[in-house]
Amino acid sequence: MKLDRIYRRLWDCLIAATCEDQRTFKAMQAATIGLDGAPNVRMVELRRVSEPENLIMFHTDVRSPKVAELRRELKITLVGVETDRNRQIRVFGKSRILHDGAARLDAWESSSDRTLILYRTLLAPGTPICQPRDAFGEDCGAQPSDEGLAHFCVVEVSPFRIDWLDLSAVDGPERVLFIRNGTIWEPSWIAP
Repeated sequence: MKLDRIYRRLWDCLIAATCEDQRTFKAMQAATIGLDGAPNVRMVELRRVSEPENLIMFHTDVRSPKVAELRRELKITLVGVETDRNRQIRVFGKSRILHDGAARLDAWESSSDRTLILYRTLLAPGTPICQPRDAFGEDCGAQPSDEGLAHFCVVEVSPFRIDWLDLSAVDGPERVLFIRNGTIWEPSWIAP
């Protein structure tokens, strides 16, 4: 059945996004409701995806505005685009912030130093600075390997609705809405 193939394809795309050499769907836009009530969108990088667990994971700084926004309203939307093939995936889900525990520590230990430097700054994300180097200070590279762990958290997203749009489909544009009902995803065609 075609809907089953599309379901498999969208999860395969999300899982592939977490591979080191993959770029498609790796960087997704995360939309939350700002503390002022306005929509707030920024980029996050997918770190782990598990279809059996119904889980999508990214890392962030616990001091970032998105964490405060998610603590107030757990709902989040992730949007990714594959521009080569004119495909879009929108994931609507409920978030959970992990600021301690084994999953967080495993995520920290498996991250590259290049990524972890973001958490070693004394300034919260979004703090005004004069120059980029002002965020990190002169001795940032010489800090202990666990410096910044206090600022590091994992955000788990449990999807409850996924919208797949493929404008390059052979038979013409296709759009499918998948809604989670218990442990089952129920698909339906919708107009592109």
